[in-house]
Amino acid sequence: MSGYVTRVSVWFNSEGASPSLVIQKLLELGFTPIRGAYDFVYEHSEEDMSDNDLTTAIIEIANALHATLAGFNVLYTLDTHPMEEDEDYIPLEDIDAELEATRKELQELEKEVE
Repeated sequence: MSGYVTRVSVWFNSEGASPSLVIQKLLELGFTPIRGAYDFVYEHSEEDMSDNDLTTAIIEIANALHATLAGFNVLYTLDTHPMEEDEDYIPLEDIDAELEATRKELQELEKEVE
C-alpha cells in the first residue's frame, strides 16, 4: 500500500473556542493547514502501511483529535485515503510564498509608475 493522508474539516461555533486556539492545537498534533475542500492534512510517515497499521493510525489520530478538541465546541470530520501525486490541496506555506512574490511584483510595478 502507498502512503496515506488524513484530512480534517473543522466547523467553528461562535460559542466555542477561538479559531486561533483550535488551529494551534491542530498544528501541535502535526496537522498542516491547507487550501482546498479540507482545512488541514496529516501525512502519515510510513510509506507502506498494512490494513492493521492504517486502522491503528486512524484510531490514534481520531482519539488524539477528540481529546485535544474536547470542550472546544467545534465539529470536525476526518477523511483518510491513499496519498496521490496530484492531491487536491495546496499547503498554506506554498500559498504564502506565492502571495509574497506577487506583493513584491506589485511593489516593483508601483515604483515604476511613480
